[in-house]
Amino acid sequence: MPLTQLTIVGAGLIGGSIALRARQNGLASKICAIDRQPAPAGTSPFGQLFDHWIEGDQSEEVKQCLQASALTVLCIPVSAIIQILPSVLKWSLGPVTDCGSTKETIVRSVSAYQERARFVPGHPMAGHPRGGIENATSDLFVDKKWILCSGQSSQESAEFVRDFVRSLGAIPLDLSPEDHDRSVAITSHLPQVIASALSVLAQKNDALKAAGPGFASATRVAGGHEEMWKDIFETNGAAIADALQQASTLLGELSAQLGADKIEGVLQLLRGARNGRRSDDEGGSD
Repeated sequence: MPLTQLTIVGAGLIGGSIALRARQNGLASKICAIDRQPAPAGTSPFGQLFDHWIEGDQSEEVKQCLQASALTVLCIPVSAIIQILPSVLKWSLGPVTDCGSTKETIVRSVSAYQERARFVPGHPMAGHPRGGIENATSDLFVDKKWILCSGQSSQESAEFVRDFVRSLGAIPLDLSPEDHDRSVAITSHLPQVIASALSVLAQKNDALKAAGPGFASATRVAGGHEEMWKDIFETNGAAIADALQQASTLLGELSAQLGADKIEGVLQLLRGARNGRRSDDEGGSD
């Protein structure tokens, strides 16, 4: 049975992709959006995607919308999630989840709230270098991991959100907020910093004229939007700093070895990376 109403706060790339999949698969009878931006023009591919669109902070209208929502999904930056989550939990009656890129700070922000059990922190491991609803796709989450930090959530709310995640084609994975933040510091946040550093380094050294597919692949995520990444660096700075220090130590060792005409260390690194990728491929996406 479809949800009576799905409410998406922040109808950008992630929120728009959730809405597209929900509409395509009949997951909700009504899909509502709450966003600072005006609704897409009726002539655009997304013009008829939402049944109702609330622009800006229309408090009473937002309250009524949340009260009617069977599931509310927050697809906005971490700082905005922290700011509005208490009100969302107070006004909504159904489960609430989010797609924030860090989890510990969000979880702590509502740990003392009576309605906390209805909140299921989440993070889809899917995206696109370019944000915005215009880049949304209905298959964005298919076969992608969707991390849930449901340790403090009620079993009913956690199962509800877990089933919804599966209905989007994603693979739910349970982690603690702490484990999530440490892990994504290495697998998501560090790559953004390194890819951006490579891009800037190539520009400074006038090396882009020799760039090929390998460089394009290595820097695909470079230059993330400051609004989102500012929140990530502020709320996961310590874990990212630790990841950067580990990477810096490793690179420093390789630099010293190559400077001394010793190449075995970097060859061993390549072998280790290749074996790790092979093991991951054989293990599948689960």
